Amino acid sequence: MNTSQKKVQQIYCDESGFTGNDLLNQETPFFAYAAVAVSHEEAKEFVEKLIKDYKIQSSELKFKNLIKSTRGKQAISHILENFSERAKVSIHDKKYALACKFYEYIVEPTVASHNSVFYKLNFNQFISNFLYYYFQAKKDNAEEIFQDFYRFMKTYDDQGLSCLFNSSGEVLDELNELDLIRTFCIHQRDVINEELESLKGTGVGKWILELTVTSIVSLLTEWGQEFNQLEVFCDDSKPLKEQLEFFDSILNNPEKNFIEINGTQYPLTFNLVNLPQLVSSKTYPGIQIADIFSGAFAFVFRETSKRKDSSYPKEWIPHIDNSWSSYSILPSLEHWNFTKINVQRNYLILKELTERSTRNIPLLEGIDTFIAEITYNLHIFNIMQNQGDP
Repeated sequence: MNTSQKKVQQIYCDESGFTGNDLLNQETPFFAYAAVAVSHEEAKEFVEKLIKDYKIQSSELKFKNLIKSTRGKQAISHILENFSERAKVSIHDKKYALACKFYEYIVEPTVASHNSVFYKLNFNQFISNFLYYYFQAKKDNAEEIFQDFYRFMKTYDDQGLSCLFNSSGEVLDELNELDLIRTFCIHQRDVINEELESLKGTGVGKWILELTVTSIVSLLTEWGQEFNQLEVFCDDSKPLKEQLEFFDSILNNPEKNFIEINGTQYPLTFNLVNLPQLVSSKTYPGIQIADIFSGAFAFVFRETSKRKDSSYPKEWIPHIDNSWSSYSILPSLEHWNFTKINVQRNYLILKELTERSTRNIPLLEGIDTFIAEITYNLHIFNIMQNQGDP
């Protein structure tokens, strides 16, 4: 049966690595969210048979329990093999997600009137990847900036941004990227504070750094392209429970809307039968299958990041590749590879914005012309370099 012809599809969701707003948790560096397309009847029959066949000493499947034994790992492999084509999982490196939040709430408000231009140039990813890079390398005081930002986004007290804002920011020669970002923010703090002040007292505030709602929305937009209407069941989640009103406008709305970014169309909408239902995994086996997928993703990425011999079966990898959502939030080396023209351009844009800020020049006046000129000059320079000209 063609999935696009099916009127209503049940989707079961669960997460792994939840630490709320705390994206700097050392024990759980990755957050994974899974959405599995399966009916309640099929999930129930499958789970009951698997528990019997693998002699699982529990009436409920949990990744954290199965991973402890050889038989449990075999059961996980069986689940991944059977449902990888019907699962979508987003995986987030939490520290990188925090870097992205930094751009969203600290940098973007300053360029909001031209944000489409900056997104097209991947300026947001340039800033986010550099923050992440410096944090990982623990260069300068990047870690303190992240800690300040994390505390600030919980309290909205701008005095908490001591590491970021306690600098004169007047010396620009030979500054590295972190210094440029800090100096830029110092001189744009009025705009930044105005934006953040507008968030106080809103529903956004309490879970502003949390990744659950972002994850489920992105996965459901993907499933919404394959099915006419979705009936969604989620394991009980406090952040989701407190933000369910977000889904009101999507109920019984068949309209499909898209946004184009860098030539690629991304879906924005999906059609829900009703609000996501928060249920118990014990009575809804589809949640248990989603638990296995989110747990496997978080486990594999954590083990891989340790760069040592991993304790998961290598046959999991193709199944993970099948289920991997394009909406995952992970750092990418290409956004801080200075051999690439777009990275060189973003550095020059950051430097220009910082210089304009320190000199109190209108930040975005003529910015399109500036970008066009440096793009042309960089192409000429790189052509000459490749030809071996002095």
